[in-house]
Amino acid sequence: MIPTKFQNSILMPFILSLVLALMVPNVNAANSQKDFTINAKINTQKLDDADKLKVVATANGDTQVKNVTGNDLKSKSTTVSFRFNQKNNIVSVGDRDEYAVCAYALSVTNEMKSYSCVEGNIEQPNGKNTIDIGSGPVITLSSGPFKPVTGAEIKNPTIDVHIPLSDRKDVKDLKVVAMIKGELQSKTVDAQKMLKNSKDNTIIVPFHYDKTPEIGSIRVGDYFFACVSAEELNPPEGTECEHRLTDHTFHIHNIIAR
Repeated sequence: MIPTKFQNSILMPFILSLVLALMVPNVNAANSQKDFTINAKINTQKLDDADKLKVVATANGDTQVKNVTGNDLKSKSTTVSFRFNQKNNIVSVGDRDEYAVCAYALSVTNEMKSYSCVEGNIEQPNGKNTIDIGSGPVITLSSGPFKPVTGAEIKNPTIDVHIPLSDRKDVKDLKVVAMIKGELQSKTVDAQKMLKNSKDNTIIVPFHYDKTPEIGSIRVGDYFFACVSAEELNPPEGTECEHRLTDHTFHIHNIIAR
């Protein structure tokens, strides 16, 4: 039976609505990616009139950088929030994963005056994780109050990240993050391929710092960290971090990341 004009007048709006629904992306689905936050609560009382803070963070294989200026530096403390996805193409966050944050106090010419860094453990993979920076003593996971670095310059260093995998020989894609003097670098490597060329089931991922960082030369006493992420590292931790201080002016600086 051929539809009448009356039937067409009823059907056409319905058909048009259906077509539009198929064409327009589902906004709720697009925004359904769950996340968590790292809230870096920074003690600004002893920054010696810093003109800016550069704050870098890594969690769940991802990295972020934020700057703090103006009135946020005039109070006793300021909080810098970093939002990360709970899941990416490498790893899903868990409640024993680790993360790292560094805050660098800068002069008006963008030179580093002092720094404070911490490692933390994800306690709320579905919510907020707060960490104190620049306060308290030097402990295993914190460099303590803001401090300057006055050691000799290190030219064009390479950070070799050593990753023992004898207990995780099934790791495939592995995300590695390295940081020194506020400069973050990351690489995703084929762990299976690298393990075939390893004699002791430890792979080494190098990071070359052949340019002077924007906040000044790398020096003896600078803090650096490395984090590795992969789903196959679970349990106990899908992301693990370690840190060191540079203690010599030679080219290679080694760090064992797990």
